[in-house]
Amino acid sequence: MVKRSEKVAVFAPCRVAFAGGGTDLPEYAGRFGGAVLSAAVSLGARVWVRPLDMRTVTLILDDFEIRADYGDGAEILQDPRAEVALVGRTLAELRPAGGVEVIVRTGLPPGSGLGASGAVGVAVAYALHLFAGRHPAKEEVAEAASVIEIEKLGRPIGRQDQYAAAFGGLNYFYFEKDDVRREPIDLAPSKRRDFESHFMLFFSGRCRDSAEVLAGQRQRVLEGDGQTLEQLHRLKALAHEMSSALEGGDWPRFGELMHDAWLAKKEVSANVADDRAAAACAGAREAGAWAVKVTGAGAGGFYLVMAPPAARDAVAAFLQGEGFERYDLAFDYDGVRAVDEEV
Repeated sequence: MVKRSEKVAVFAPCRVAFAGGGTDLPEYAGRFGGAVLSAAVSLGARVWVRPLDMRTVTLILDDFEIRADYGDGAEILQDPRAEVALVGRTLAELRPAGGVEVIVRTGLPPGSGLGASGAVGVAVAYALHLFAGRHPAKEEVAEAASVIEIEKLGRPIGRQDQYAAAFGGLNYFYFEKDDVRREPIDLAPSKRRDFESHFMLFFSGRCRDSAEVLAGQRQRVLEGDGQTLEQLHRLKALAHEMSSALEGGDWPRFGELMHDAWLAKKEVSANVADDRAAAACAGAREAGAWAVKVTGAGAGGFYLVMAPPAARDAVAAFLQGEGFERYDLAFDYDGVRAVDEEV
Protein backbone atom coordinates (compact mmCIF):
# COMPACT_ATOMS: atom_id res chain seq x y z
CA MET A 1 0.00 0.00 0.00
CA VAL A 2 1.36 3.43 -0.97
CA LYS A 3 1.73 5.74 1.98
CA ARG A 4 0.57 9.28 1.41
CA SER A 5 2.76 12.25 2.28
CA GLU A 6 2.33 14.53 5.25
CA LYS A 7 2.32 17.57 2.96
CA VAL A 8 3.31 18.51 -0.56
CA ALA A 9 4.19 21.81 -2.24
CA VAL A 10 4.35 22.07 -6.04
CA PHE A 11 5.12 24.75 -8.63
CA ALA A 12 4.17 24.72 -12.32
CA PRO A 13 5.21 27.55 -14.67
CA CYS A 14 3.03 29.60 -16.98
CA ARG A 15 4.09 30.18 -20.58
CA VAL A 16 4.50 32.75 -23.31
CA ALA A 17 3.82 31.55 -26.86
CA PHE A 18 5.89 33.16 -29.57
CA ALA A 19 3.86 31.75 -32.47
CA GLY A 20 1.30 29.08 -33.26
CA GLY A 21 -1.24 29.73 -30.51
CA GLY A 22 -4.66 28.61 -31.68
CA THR A 23 -3.34 25.85 -33.92
CA ASP A 24 -3.32 23.56 -30.85
CA LEU A 25 -7.13 23.68 -30.57
CA PRO A 26 -8.51 20.20 -31.30
CA GLU A 27 -10.69 21.44 -34.16
CA TYR A 28 -7.60 22.62 -36.06
CA ALA A 29 -4.93 20.22 -34.82
CA GLY A 30 -7.13 17.18 -35.45
CA ARG A 31 -7.46 18.08 -39.14
CA PHE A 32 -4.21 19.81 -40.04
CA GLY A 33 -1.78 19.31 -37.18
CA GLY A 34 -0.87 22.29 -35.01
CA ALA A 35 2.49 23.70 -33.92
CA VAL A 36 3.41 26.12 -31.12
CA LEU A 37 6.75 27.61 -30.15
CA SER A 38 6.75 28.67 -26.51
CA ALA A 39 8.78 29.34 -23.39
CA ALA A 40 7.83 28.50 -19.83
CA VAL A 41 8.25 31.43 -17.45
CA SER A 42 8.92 31.94 -13.77
CA LEU A 43 5.37 33.16 -13.11
CA GLY A 44 3.11 30.23 -12.36
CA ALA A 45 0.89 28.22 -10.04
CA ARG A 46 1.72 27.12 -6.53
CA VAL A 47 -0.22 24.35 -4.84
CA TRP A 48 -0.04 23.00 -1.30
CA VAL A 49 -1.72 19.75 -0.26
CA ARG A 50 -1.97 18.82 3.40
CA PRO A 51 -3.81 16.05 5.29
CA LEU A 52 -6.83 16.74 7.46
CA ASP A 53 -7.94 14.64 10.41
CA MET A 54 -11.55 14.56 9.20
CA ARG A 55 -12.52 12.88 5.92
CA THR A 56 -13.40 16.17 4.25
CA VAL A 57 -11.92 18.34 1.53
CA THR A 58 -11.01 21.97 2.11
CA LEU A 59 -10.28 24.02 -0.99
CA ILE A 60 -8.64 27.44 -0.76
CA LEU A 61 -8.26 29.49 -3.96
CA ASP A 62 -6.22 32.52 -2.95
CA ASP A 63 -6.60 34.34 -6.28
CA PHE A 64 -10.38 34.41 -5.90
CA GLU A 65 -10.52 34.67 -2.09
CA ILE A 66 -12.52 31.44 -1.99
CA ARG A 67 -12.53 28.91 0.83
CA ALA A 68 -14.90 25.95 0.59
CA ASP A 69 -15.42 22.72 2.54
CA TYR A 70 -16.80 19.56 0.96
CA GLY A 71 -17.86 16.21 2.35
CA ASP A 72 -16.84 14.19 -0.71
CA GLY A 73 -15.88 14.36 -4.37
CA ALA A 74 -19.48 14.43 -5.58
CA GLU A 75 -20.13 17.52 -3.48
CA ILE A 76 -17.18 19.28 -5.12
CA LEU A 77 -18.66 18.67 -8.56
CA GLN A 78 -21.94 20.22 -7.46
CA ASP A 79 -20.31 23.58 -6.68
CA PRO A 80 -21.67 25.92 -9.39
CA ARG A 81 -18.86 28.49 -9.22
CA ALA A 82 -16.79 28.71 -12.40
CA GLU A 83 -13.68 29.59 -10.36
CA VAL A 84 -13.92 26.24 -8.56
CA ALA A 85 -14.56 24.03 -11.60
CA LEU A 86 -10.99 23.20 -12.67
CA VAL A 87 -9.51 22.46 -9.26
CA GLY A 88 -12.75 20.82 -8.11
CA ARG A 89 -12.86 18.47 -11.07
CA THR A 90 -9.18 17.58 -10.67
CA LEU A 91 -9.76 16.86 -7.00
CA ALA A 92 -12.77 14.70 -7.78
CA GLU A 93 -10.74 12.73 -10.33
CA LEU A 94 -7.53 12.32 -8.34
CA ARG A 95 -8.51 12.81 -4.69
CA PRO A 96 -6.48 10.65 -2.32
CA ALA A 97 -8.11 8.75 0.52
CA GLY A 98 -8.82 10.63 3.71
CA GLY A 99 -9.21 14.31 4.48
CA VAL A 100 -7.18 16.82 2.54
CA GLU A 101 -6.64 20.58 2.27
CA VAL A 102 -5.66 22.05 -1.10
CA ILE A 103 -4.39 25.62 -1.44
CA VAL A 104 -3.90 27.17 -4.89
CA ARG A 105 -2.19 30.47 -5.65
CA THR A 106 -0.84 32.14 -8.80
CA GLY A 107 -0.73 35.81 -7.81
CA LEU A 108 -1.81 36.64 -11.37
CA PRO A 109 -4.94 38.41 -12.54
CA PRO A 110 -7.45 35.86 -13.91
CA GLY A 111 -7.68 35.91 -17.68
CA SER A 112 -4.22 37.41 -18.10
CA GLY A 113 -3.14 35.34 -21.10
CA LEU A 114 -0.22 33.38 -19.64
CA GLY A 115 -1.95 30.02 -19.55
CA ALA A 116 -2.45 30.14 -15.80
CA SER A 117 -5.36 27.72 -15.78
CA GLY A 118 -3.20 25.13 -17.53
CA ALA A 119 -0.46 25.67 -14.95
CA VAL A 120 -3.01 25.31 -12.14
CA GLY A 121 -4.38 22.09 -13.60
CA VAL A 122 -0.91 20.60 -13.96
CA ALA A 123 0.22 21.73 -10.50
CA VAL A 124 -2.89 20.37 -8.75
CA ALA A 125 -2.73 17.04 -10.59
CA TYR A 126 0.98 16.62 -9.87
CA ALA A 127 0.57 17.59 -6.21
CA LEU A 128 -2.26 15.11 -5.70
CA HIS A 129 -0.19 12.34 -7.28
CA LEU A 130 2.79 13.14 -5.05
CA PHE A 131 0.58 13.37 -1.99
CA ALA A 132 -0.72 9.87 -2.72
CA GLY A 133 2.84 8.57 -3.06
CA ARG A 134 2.89 8.36 -6.85
CA HIS A 135 5.52 9.88 -9.14
CA PRO A 136 3.96 10.31 -12.56
CA ALA A 137 5.79 11.20 -15.76
CA LYS A 138 5.40 14.81 -16.85
CA GLU A 139 3.66 13.78 -20.05
CA GLU A 140 1.10 11.83 -18.02
CA VAL A 141 0.32 14.87 -15.88
CA ALA A 142 0.11 17.18 -18.91
CA GLU A 143 -2.30 14.87 -20.70
CA ALA A 144 -4.45 14.29 -17.61
CA ALA A 145 -4.75 18.03 -17.01
CA SER A 146 -5.60 18.58 -20.69
CA VAL A 147 -8.34 15.95 -20.65
CA ILE A 148 -9.92 17.44 -17.53
CA GLU A 149 -9.97 21.00 -18.85
CA ILE A 150 -10.81 20.33 -22.50
CA GLU A 151 -12.93 17.18 -22.47
CA LYS A 152 -14.43 17.04 -18.98
CA LEU A 153 -15.03 20.79 -18.58
CA GLY A 154 -15.55 21.53 -22.27
CA ARG A 155 -13.32 24.59 -22.42
CA PRO A 156 -12.44 25.81 -25.96
CA ILE A 157 -8.68 25.64 -25.54
CA GLY A 158 -5.75 23.58 -26.80
CA ARG A 159 -3.06 21.62 -24.97
CA GLN A 160 -0.09 23.97 -25.24
CA ASP A 161 -0.54 25.44 -21.74
CA GLN A 162 -0.55 22.11 -19.93
CA TYR A 163 2.44 20.72 -21.82
CA ALA A 164 4.51 23.89 -21.33
CA ALA A 165 3.68 23.85 -17.61
CA ALA A 166 4.64 20.21 -17.25
CA PHE A 167 7.94 20.26 -19.16
CA GLY A 168 9.21 23.84 -18.84
CA GLY A 169 11.89 25.27 -21.11
CA LEU A 170 11.88 26.40 -24.72
CA ASN A 171 9.88 23.97 -26.82
CA TYR A 172 8.47 23.40 -30.27
CA PHE A 173 5.28 21.39 -29.75
CA TYR A 174 3.45 19.58 -32.54
CA PHE A 175 -0.18 18.67 -31.89
CA GLU A 176 -2.24 16.03 -33.66
CA LYS A 177 -5.60 14.53 -32.76
CA ASP A 178 -4.27 11.92 -30.34
CA ASP A 179 -0.61 12.83 -30.06
CA VAL A 180 1.70 15.59 -28.83
CA ARG A 181 5.34 15.70 -29.90
CA ARG A 182 7.85 17.90 -28.10
CA GLU A 183 11.09 19.14 -29.58
CA PRO A 184 13.03 20.93 -26.82
CA ILE A 185 15.30 23.71 -28.02
CA ASP A 186 18.53 23.35 -26.09
CA LEU A 187 20.62 26.50 -26.17
CA ALA A 188 23.97 26.94 -24.47
CA PRO A 189 23.60 28.77 -21.13
CA SER A 190 25.17 31.96 -22.51
CA LYS A 191 22.78 31.92 -25.48
CA ARG A 192 19.83 31.34 -23.18
CA ARG A 193 20.74 34.38 -21.11
CA ASP A 194 21.28 36.51 -24.21
CA PHE A 195 17.95 35.46 -25.74
CA GLU A 196 16.09 36.05 -22.49
CA SER A 197 17.62 39.54 -22.15
CA HIS A 198 15.64 40.63 -25.22
CA PHE A 199 12.23 40.12 -23.58
CA MET A 200 10.02 42.12 -21.25
CA LEU A 201 6.51 41.49 -19.94
CA PHE A 202 3.86 44.10 -19.20
CA PHE A 203 0.34 43.83 -17.79
CA SER A 204 -2.28 45.97 -19.50
CA GLY A 205 -4.50 46.25 -16.43
CA ARG A 206 -7.36 44.54 -18.23
CA CYS A 207 -8.40 40.91 -18.16
CA ARG A 208 -10.43 39.07 -20.74
CA ASP A 209 -12.37 35.85 -21.23
CA SER A 210 -10.22 33.75 -23.55
CA ALA A 211 -13.09 31.32 -24.02
CA GLU A 212 -15.09 33.98 -25.85
CA VAL A 213 -12.23 34.69 -28.27
CA LEU A 214 -11.32 31.04 -28.81
CA ALA A 215 -14.92 29.84 -29.15
CA GLY A 216 -15.38 32.13 -32.14
CA GLN A 217 -12.16 30.88 -33.70
CA ARG A 218 -13.17 27.28 -33.12
CA GLN A 219 -16.50 27.84 -34.82
CA ARG A 220 -14.88 29.44 -37.87
CA VAL A 221 -12.49 26.49 -38.17
CA LEU A 222 -15.42 24.08 -38.03
CA GLU A 223 -17.16 26.09 -40.74
CA GLY A 224 -14.02 26.04 -42.90
CA ASP A 225 -13.64 29.83 -42.96
CA GLY A 226 -10.93 30.52 -45.53
CA GLN A 227 -9.27 33.53 -43.88
CA THR A 228 -9.14 31.89 -40.46
CA LEU A 229 -7.59 28.71 -41.83
CA GLU A 230 -5.11 30.65 -43.98
CA GLN A 231 -3.82 32.63 -41.01
CA LEU A 232 -3.66 29.58 -38.76
CA HIS A 233 -1.63 27.78 -41.43
CA ARG A 234 0.62 30.86 -41.51
CA LEU A 235 1.03 30.84 -37.71
CA LYS A 236 2.00 27.18 -37.79
CA ALA A 237 4.61 27.86 -40.47
CA LEU A 238 5.95 30.84 -38.50
CA ALA A 239 6.37 28.69 -35.39
CA HIS A 240 8.62 26.40 -37.41
CA GLU A 241 10.59 29.31 -38.94
CA MET A 242 11.06 30.89 -35.52
CA SER A 243 12.37 27.67 -34.02
CA SER A 244 15.06 27.65 -36.72
CA ALA A 245 15.96 31.29 -36.00
CA LEU A 246 16.09 30.49 -32.29
CA GLU A 247 18.39 27.52 -32.74
CA GLY A 248 20.61 29.63 -35.01
CA GLY A 249 20.82 32.51 -32.52
CA ASP A 250 19.42 35.02 -35.03
CA TRP A 251 17.55 37.31 -32.63
CA PRO A 252 16.66 40.10 -35.12
CA ARG A 253 15.17 37.52 -37.47
CA PHE A 254 13.28 35.98 -34.57
CA GLY A 255 11.87 39.41 -33.71
CA GLU A 256 10.82 40.00 -37.31
CA LEU A 257 9.00 36.67 -37.40
CA MET A 258 7.39 37.31 -34.01
CA HIS A 259 5.96 40.55 -35.40
CA ASP A 260 4.67 38.66 -38.45
CA ALA A 261 3.03 36.15 -36.11
CA TRP A 262 1.27 38.97 -34.27
CA LEU A 263 -0.06 40.38 -37.53
CA ALA A 264 -1.33 36.94 -38.53
CA LYS A 265 -2.93 36.43 -35.14
CA LYS A 266 -4.86 39.68 -35.50
CA GLU A 267 -6.23 38.40 -38.80
CA VAL A 268 -7.53 35.24 -37.13
CA SER A 269 -9.96 37.19 -34.95
CA ALA A 270 -11.00 40.83 -34.74
CA ASN A 271 -11.32 40.35 -30.96
CA VAL A 272 -7.59 39.74 -30.48
CA ALA A 273 -6.67 43.45 -30.43
CA ASP A 274 -8.72 46.57 -29.83
CA ASP A 275 -7.60 50.13 -30.56
CA ARG A 276 -5.63 50.38 -27.30
CA ALA A 277 -3.74 47.16 -27.99
CA ALA A 278 -2.94 48.21 -31.54
CA ALA A 279 -1.73 51.64 -30.40
CA ALA A 280 0.41 50.16 -27.61
CA CYS A 281 2.06 47.67 -29.96
CA ALA A 282 2.71 50.35 -32.59
CA GLY A 283 4.09 52.82 -30.04
CA ALA A 284 6.43 50.26 -28.50
CA ARG A 285 7.81 49.40 -31.93
CA GLU A 286 8.36 53.08 -32.65
CA ALA A 287 10.32 53.23 -29.37
CA GLY A 288 12.63 50.47 -30.63
CA ALA A 289 10.96 47.12 -29.99
CA TRP A 290 11.30 44.44 -32.65
CA ALA A 291 7.97 42.85 -31.76
CA VAL A 292 5.08 43.26 -29.35
CA LYS A 293 2.20 40.84 -28.96
CA VAL A 294 -0.68 40.32 -26.59
CA THR A 295 -0.20 36.95 -24.88
CA GLY A 296 -2.72 34.15 -24.96
CA ALA A 297 -5.97 34.60 -26.82
CA GLY A 298 -5.52 38.39 -26.84
CA ALA A 299 -8.02 41.15 -26.07
CA GLY A 300 -6.24 42.23 -22.89
CA GLY A 301 -3.95 40.64 -20.34
CA PHE A 302 -0.16 40.64 -20.69
CA TYR A 303 1.99 42.00 -23.52
CA LEU A 304 5.23 40.27 -24.48
CA VAL A 305 7.89 42.59 -25.87
CA MET A 306 11.06 41.67 -27.75
CA ALA A 307 13.59 44.47 -28.10
CA PRO A 308 17.36 44.85 -28.44
CA PRO A 309 18.88 45.58 -25.01
CA ALA A 310 19.79 49.13 -26.08
CA ALA A 311 16.08 49.92 -26.64
CA ARG A 312 14.67 48.28 -23.52
CA ASP A 313 14.57 51.42 -21.38
CA ALA A 314 12.85 53.51 -24.06
CA VAL A 315 10.27 50.80 -24.75
CA ALA A 316 9.59 50.27 -21.05
CA ALA A 317 9.24 54.02 -20.49
CA PHE A 318 6.68 54.26 -23.29
CA LEU A 319 4.52 51.38 -22.08
CA GLN A 320 4.68 52.42 -18.44
CA GLY A 321 3.71 55.92 -19.53
CA GLU A 322 0.64 54.35 -21.15
CA GLY A 323 -0.35 52.75 -17.84
CA PHE A 324 1.19 49.30 -18.30
CA GLU A 325 2.75 47.53 -15.32
CA ARG A 326 6.06 45.78 -15.84
CA TYR A 327 6.50 42.27 -14.43
CA ASP A 328 9.80 40.49 -13.81
CA LEU A 329 10.32 37.90 -16.52
CA ALA A 330 12.61 34.89 -16.48
CA PHE A 331 12.33 31.64 -18.37
CA ASP A 332 11.72 28.42 -16.44
CA TYR A 333 13.55 25.29 -17.57
CA ASP A 334 12.37 22.78 -14.97
CA GLY A 335 8.61 22.53 -15.46
CA VAL A 336 6.30 21.16 -12.79
CA ARG A 337 8.13 20.10 -9.64
CA ALA A 338 8.00 19.72 -5.90
CA VAL A 339 9.31 22.77 -4.03
CA ASP A 340 10.26 23.53 -0.46
CA GLU A 341 7.86 26.40 0.20
CA GLU A 342 5.51 27.15 3.05
CA VAL A 343 2.09 28.69 2.53
